[in-house]
Amino acid sequence: MNETVAKLLARMTELEQELEEKIADELTEKRRQFHYKVEKGRIVFESEMRAMHQRLRKNWIQFIWDASFLSILVSPIIYSMIIPFVLLDAWLWLYQTVCFPAYGMEKVKRSQYIFLDRSRLKYLNFIERLNCDFCGYGNGVIAYAREVASRTEQYFCPIKHANHCAGTHPRYGEFIDYGDGESYRKNWKKLRDEMRVRK
Repeated sequence: MNETVAKLLARMTELEQELEEKIADELTEKRRQFHYKVEKGRIVFESEMRAMHQRLRKNWIQFIWDASFLSILVSPIIYSMIIPFVLLDAWLWLYQTVCFPAYGMEKVKRSQYIFLDRSRLKYLNFIERLNCDFCGYGNGVIAYAREVASRTEQYFCPIKHANHCAGTHPRYGEFIDYGDGESYRKNWKKLRDEMRVRK
């Protein structure tokens, strides 16, 4: 990796850490602003806010009445995506349970990626809550899969592609350059060892 790219990656890592801190600060402020807290993983709104949410809820019949015909027509296709999401989720669990320990790799914590907390918002009717849980689950499973796949890739094949690849995962920048066989032989073990469980 050339020096300029290494510096940019280091700066990106610093910015990501800074961004995480800012997001945490903003989340704390939003909790104050919207009068809720998280107690033992449970979201608790103050009573006045709960009452306001109840008043804001739109009747589900009115919600369907206001929806476009096309959105109702395609909804079975959208919801059919639950099948591949659940299969992927189950297969990732099996894959990690069987394969990661065999290679001494640390498992990805699924609970850091999949959140179904929007359904607790009382200003959403049951259809909106279902939609929100569907999206939270689907996107969470994809993010979880990406992390499992990126750890697998670093362990087995930490080599960059010959062409620019859109949407690469955060580990990709540390991978060995395409065609650099010498660095591969010299550094693959270090990259693999980074994936092993620290004891």
